[in-house]
Amino acid sequence: MKKIALLVAVAACLAQAETIDVPAGQKRTVEPGRRFTGDVLVKTGSGELDLTGASLANVGLEIREGSVRLTGGGSCTVTTRFVQFKVSKTRPGKKGPPEYADSGSQFSEFRLYLGGKPVPFPEGARAITGPVGSREGPDKGIDGNVKTKCYYNPLVVDLGREVAFDAYSFVTANDAIARDPASWTVSAGVADGSQVLWQEVGSVADFAAPKERFAEAGRLFPVSLRDVVPVNYPVKVCGAGRLVLADVNESLERVEGDGLIVLERATVSFAPRAAFAGSVCGGDVTYQTERK
Repeated sequence: MKKIALLVAVAACLAQAETIDVPAGQKRTVEPGRRFTGDVLVKTGSGELDLTGASLANVGLEIREGSVRLTGGGSCTVTTRFVQFKVSKTRPGKKGPPEYADSGSQFSEFRLYLGGKPVPFPEGARAITGPVGSREGPDKGIDGNVKTKCYYNPLVVDLGREVAFDAYSFVTANDAIARDPASWTVSAGVADGSQVLWQEVGSVADFAAPKERFAEAGRLFPVSLRDVVPVNYPVKVCGAGRLVLADVNESLERVEGDGLIVLERATVSFAPRAAFAGSVCGGDVTYQTERK
């Protein structure tokens, strides 16, 4: 019985990995939004695998041989449980009534979209920062009622389950046009123990929202990635493997191995817990601590 139990345990462990083999001289590109089974995606074969647009939020990556390419900057679909809308600048205006410049940011609704259609917030989705339940608290920004408003920054939402979206927007609040968001970032988050690790998926600078009240921002803002490497799952680049990062700007958190990282129009920073002992060529590289 013990032997059978051990074999079952080993089989379950092996089932946690999904392997993609790309033979020499060949290239394979996965479809946008592709999700992988198990806890780790293993790349074998000396060909090239393009994972641009794939969902790597909940899977590790092991490159045993050949190359894996990740490209940032283009529009994509994000699947996540946590979303953050953080305003860094509001519309210029006069201080005091009726514009109330330099008195914080507000909006009546934050919205997600997929394929041009609204994505309803799941039942149980909730704001997890700020004075939730107050008259103008963060929960009012996702309650589906444009006549209420979120007068709090940032808005951080636990969706309760993973939700896919490729764009977002917001609706102006009832008054104070100088509190309208003008510059902001949107981030997707994954749980890592008791904390949430954030990945920026959109940013806008100096946007002029409609001056009409209770009006949607005027367009949908597409999601794009400049931070494409998984943040809470390990990435291992073995000696015969190569990780190609193009058009990205990110911190490499849990990267290890002795292979090669190639940067194309990219900037990376190795975080303190990174344990990569291989080579890096091209782009701009910084180390937040001594290399291990």
